[in-house]
Amino acid sequence: MNPTDIEFWSLFSLFVFAVLLLCVTGLVLFFRDFSKELKRINLEIRRTRGEEQKYWKSRKRRLWLSLIPFVRY
Repeated sequence: MNPTDIEFWSLFSLFVFAVLLLCVTGLVLFFRDFSKELKRINLEIRRTRGEEQKYWKSRKRRLWLSLIPFVRY
């Protein structure tokens, strides 16, 4: 192995690590927001009755469907 190969692979591995770190950070932030929204909707479902509760249950269903790629609600 010559020095340029080592430099290439070390830079490549650093780039891959940075991309993976960004992906994991994005997923953590997404699921944190998802969990917060789900808790808020569940609180509204417990608080309301009748038509309003029906609305919040549909919001909860749409929130869960938002996890599936290419699914429109």
